[in-house]
Amino acid sequence: MPASFSVNRRGFILMGAALTLGAHAENNTDETNIILGGGQFLKEGIAETNFVLSIVDMSTETRHLSPLTFLAHGIHRNPTNLNRLAIFEKKGPNAVEFDLDTRQVVRSIPRINNRYFYGHGAYSLDGQRLFSTETQLDTLNGVIAIRNAGDLSTVGEFPSYGKEPHECKLIDAGKTLVVTNGGGDSRGDRPSVTYIDVQSQQLIEKVELTNSQLNTGHLAISPKGDLVVVSAPRLGSVKNGLGGVSIRPQGKAIQSISSPAPIIERMRGEALSVAVHSGNGIAAVTHPDGGMVTFWSIEDRSLLKVIELPHPRGVALINRQQDFLVSYGRDASLASIPANTLELDPQSIIHSSYITGSHIYNWSQQMTEMFYPKGA
Repeated sequence: MPASFSVNRRGFILMGAALTLGAHAENNTDETNIILGGGQFLKEGIAETNFVLSIVDMSTETRHLSPLTFLAHGIHRNPTNLNRLAIFEKKGPNAVEFDLDTRQVVRSIPRINNRYFYGHGAYSLDGQRLFSTETQLDTLNGVIAIRNAGDLSTVGEFPSYGKEPHECKLIDAGKTLVVTNGGGDSRGDRPSVTYIDVQSQQLIEKVELTNSQLNTGHLAISPKGDLVVVSAPRLGSVKNGLGGVSIRPQGKAIQSISSPAPIIERMRGEALSVAVHSGNGIAAVTHPDGGMVTFWSIEDRSLLKVIELPHPRGVALINRQQDFLVSYGRDASLASIPANTLELDPQSIIHSSYITGSHIYNWSQQMTEMFYPKGA
């Protein structure tokens, strides 16, 4: 479940300090680190849960909180209008278009009858279409809806080729959509990662994990095509089961990691978020219930490092994609971990980011989470 915490009224006002993004949008460079994420919290003395989009400028350590009516999960920017975001709820009826310049919701993304949004989406490379992962509630069959980004009308759809799809990313200059299909109950279809040709809407490849007890949750794809999948226990598997990490280096088969056993046994609950440093060939994975961040060599699937952190959740790349950034703890702190040392920098810690959701996104970099792998 997402973390939640309480704040007093004075703290909320301070966190709502103004943050100007217009200049950043015009000069969007890797020197800028604007971090986005969903949050939920309680104000002191008030039982009602507040939902926000938290916007953190790491260079000035300023934050802005914009109200939402649901917990934001996937946050995806339009490549032709960097201030325009599509924000999705995980397994729910809510999704919105958000303007970063005015820091306001522009309009709701209409839900199709008998479906829920399942957490993520992607804009086409020309910014004209918006894809989203959706599930038919009666059958759990996965659907990729296609909307006109201009008026948000539905203009088409195609199957995700699995049940309960979650994350999706466009690769091959927008020609191929890669989708994680959680699979639903363990008695049904196996979870998978599907590669779908966007133009023909036909299945190119279906990848199933070697560990049948895992679902397919989030994924990262390097510019050369390496695939890393992080998972929760599959529905219907053993109670308090383990999550996991599966890696497919480009040109090789996928393999769910099974060693070292002491670390695998700590992956209880789920492996939640993943980011890939393509230059060093390192995947960083968060394990909230295990209280750790693990780092893996993509080439040989070996464990490189474990950093102990309380309840880590989101991970992304910052500082010209040289450092990992992790959200963690009950106060939703942010801390950077240079990829060349894999040692947490204590001077980098920013407390109370309000990002208590599953992901953090670096809006200011053209990275896998928000844009497209350049070579994949």
